[in-house]
Amino acid sequence: MKKMRRILLGLYFALVMSTTAHAVPQHLPAVDPAGGGGTLWQITFYDDTAPAHTPWATQRICVFNLGVAGSNTVGLWYSTTYNRWIGRFRQEGDEVKMIGDFWKGPGNDSIDWEIAVGDREGFGHWEEWIEDGLYGAWVAKGNTKLVRIGTCQWAPNPTPVPIPLEQMEKLILEQAELAPRRVRADGRPGSPTDRALVPLTQ
Repeated sequence: MKKMRRILLGLYFALVMSTTAHAVPQHLPAVDPAGGGGTLWQITFYDDTAPAHTPWATQRICVFNLGVAGSNTVGLWYSTTYNRWIGRFRQEGDEVKMIGDFWKGPGNDSIDWEIAVGDREGFGHWEEWIEDGLYGAWVAKGNTKLVRIGTCQWAPNPTPVPIPLEQMEKLILEQAELAPRRVRADGRPGSPTDRALVPLTQ
C-alpha cells in the first residue's frame, strides 16, 4: 500500500512539475522567491477556541519554491525547530495553502494563510490533528501569524539549478531530521502547536 501510494505521488508530481515551462510566472509577493536558496518564516499558533486567542507554540519553517504548476506556485517546506516536520505548499496570488506531516505519519497540519503586509507578514488559520484509524483526534484549531525572518541557513547545491523533485524531497527530509526533537514539560512528545513544549535553549 505504501509503495503504491509513493508511486502515485511520484506520478502526480511528475505531471505537476512537467507543466512548469508552460505555466504562468510565480506569484508575487512570493512565499519564497524563485531562484533563491529558501526563505525562513516564523509561525505562531493562536488558540481559536479561547476568547483571548491565546498564543501557544512558535516554530520556524524553511520554504523552497520548486516552480509553477498551472496557476499555482508549488514547493516543499520543513521545520528547523521541530524534528521531521515537513510538508508541501501551493500559492495562488497572496493565498498560501500548506499541508504538513509530523511523527512520521499520524500527525497532520493544514495551514491556510495570506501574505498581508508587503512580503514580510501573513495571517490565516492553522489546524492540527492526529490520525487514529477512526474519526481522527483534533489537536488544535486556531489562527496563525507568519513573519519572514530571513533566508535558510541550508540550501541545495547547486542553486538555483533545478533539482529533480524526488532528490529535493530526500535532501529536505535529511535537513528536517536534524531539527531538535521536542517534548513537553512532562517528558511526553508534543505536537508542533503544543503550548507545553520545552523552549529551545537557542
